[in-house]
Amino acid sequence: MTELNAKPEPLYRIMLIEDDPSYARLVAIMLQESELLNCSITHCLTLAEGVRELQQGEHFEAVLLDLSLPDSQGFDTLSRLLAHFPHLAVIVLTGLEDKGWGLQAVKSGAQDFLAKGAFDAGQLAKSLRYSIERSNILKRLEEIQRIAHIGHWECSPSEHYFHASEETYLIFGLSHQRPFTCEELLRPDCPFNFFLQLQEDACRLGKVEKDAWIRRSDGEQRYVALVCSGRKLDSGGLLFSGIIQDITERKQAQELKKAKSLAEYTAKVREQFIASVSHEMRTPMNAILGMAHLLRQTGLDEEQRGYVHSIQQSSDILLGIINDILQMSAAQNGGLQFEQKDFSLQNLLRNLYDVLKYKAGEKGLRFSMDIGPGVPDFLKGDALRLNQILYNLVGNAIKFTDEGFVLAEVQLIEEQADRMQLRFAVKDSGIGIAEDKLDAVFEPFSRLPQKDRIFEGAGLGLPIARYLVEAQGGNIGARSRPGEGSEFFFSLWFEQGAPAASSLPALPGQIPADASFRLLLVEDHQMSRLAAQKTLEKKWKNIDIVLAENGEEAIRLLKEQAVDIILMDIQMPVRDGLSTARYIRRNMPAGIAGVPILAITAHADKAQGHVLKKYGMDDYVLKPFEPEQLFRKIQHYLKPTPPPSTI
Repeated sequence: MTELNAKPEPLYRIMLIEDDPSYARLVAIMLQESELLNCSITHCLTLAEGVRELQQGEHFEAVLLDLSLPDSQGFDTLSRLLAHFPHLAVIVLTGLEDKGWGLQAVKSGAQDFLAKGAFDAGQLAKSLRYSIERSNILKRLEEIQRIAHIGHWECSPSEHYFHASEETYLIFGLSHQRPFTCEELLRPDCPFNFFLQLQEDACRLGKVEKDAWIRRSDGEQRYVALVCSGRKLDSGGLLFSGIIQDITERKQAQELKKAKSLAEYTAKVREQFIASVSHEMRTPMNAILGMAHLLRQTGLDEEQRGYVHSIQQSSDILLGIINDILQMSAAQNGGLQFEQKDFSLQNLLRNLYDVLKYKAGEKGLRFSMDIGPGVPDFLKGDALRLNQILYNLVGNAIKFTDEGFVLAEVQLIEEQADRMQLRFAVKDSGIGIAEDKLDAVFEPFSRLPQKDRIFEGAGLGLPIARYLVEAQGGNIGARSRPGEGSEFFFSLWFEQGAPAASSLPALPGQIPADASFRLLLVEDHQMSRLAAQKTLEKKWKNIDIVLAENGEEAIRLLKEQAVDIILMDIQMPVRDGLSTARYIRRNMPAGIAGVPILAITAHADKAQGHVLKKYGMDDYVLKPFEPEQLFRKIQHYLKPTPPPSTI
């Protein structure tokens, strides 16, 4: 190997593989005479010598390759070189009588060919510069294709020509060091065989685009986008050009987006379904409980009172199941929101005790609550959620305890400058739980099997409690043994609170039973309307109840006569309660627009989400309502016209 310097300060390195030293010297002189290219030439006498030099890692911009060498002859010389270095810019040197080899060499990957004795210095320099620039462009294109996972191929069946880019091979998990020939494409086991079908489609359509799954050599499936078009060849045959792009990640992202949209839609439909079912169940239950309440106020014997009591108990159980299902649905859909407001812990526990003491009393249980030393009365947190947690835990304890006691207690665990951690525990002397079943009781719809006994409920109370605790950053757990009772406990952080000023005006006091006032009752369900009407008439003898079946009828009646208070259902035909309340507030005269509006609704989610306030509702009573609760709400907001004085 010898160095033949064409010019000082070389810019390009060229390898010349030529076994004739005199011809090699001629090439060097030609390049020296040309002003188009600054280069240095490395001369190798055999193909093997050139391959060794290239394998050492030296960079060459181009290779001038004689096809007739001592160790290789003809077209095989190029094939062997490109098998080692497929991206090499090669210009083939042929004899005048071997131009056919040159054309075939270009089809198989050479950049150009020159016939010995038929080119001058300028043509040689131009061919080298063109080949180098073309090679650089192809390298940049290959890099862009690699980044974008795009490959391309060309195929001319009539001329037995096929070439695919490096990225095309990489997409299939193949090595580009061993390129396929046109003949190999015909084999069914060739990974590129399906290109032929694309080419057939392109013959008919001119251009074809499709997406398909392919299997790589390592067995992995990838999703690709394919484009293929054909054009006629200065020979009459067809040249097909194709593009392949790996879009697996895009496909997966689209599928994920589609799955997410479907999941969101399913969750929305499920939420709407549950809300609808809740409304359709709560509304007739409102009529059942209302009629049962009215029935208890009539002259009944003991047997009849027992029947009414059974109706009320069964309705309470069903109502509890409905509430649990709604709570769990809201939790699963992320629909629960937590507030930070001042509240009195003593008032919360006292109200909870008043609600549950009757259930405990019916079973003869000792029910008590205990607040430990240092526990402040006023806290800042979500009183509603805390009440729900304790209600579920205490309610469960009463349900599974037949004799003995149920105790709810609060203790101060840790105190910091502006907040404190409290531990709540509910203990009972009930049936107990096996240790290996403790974790299961916090799973939805889990129910502990008991011999010869079935407990009512859907098995959602404890899962709801766990969600409400953990969503606020707390912990919940249980200790128990069969036959020795249970202890359920949880801890939560609260901020230091202050006495909460009531958001409602001061109570005006009890409304006398003989007070006269007019009430508009808007309710589309006939039995619920009748139950509410009779309940109110039994409470106040001189009440004037105006009835409407929907919002449109209510608006018409309000334009004709004044009322002192409105009880409005939410879900009604023609015009619903929300839009009716908004119309009254915005479009009626001042005397009517300011009338108190109380919603009687089966939609607990709308009430808790403060949706009603946005539409102008003052407050709500949740179906099925307790009569005393309804009376208190009316007394709170009603300002009846005082009766005329008598002399």
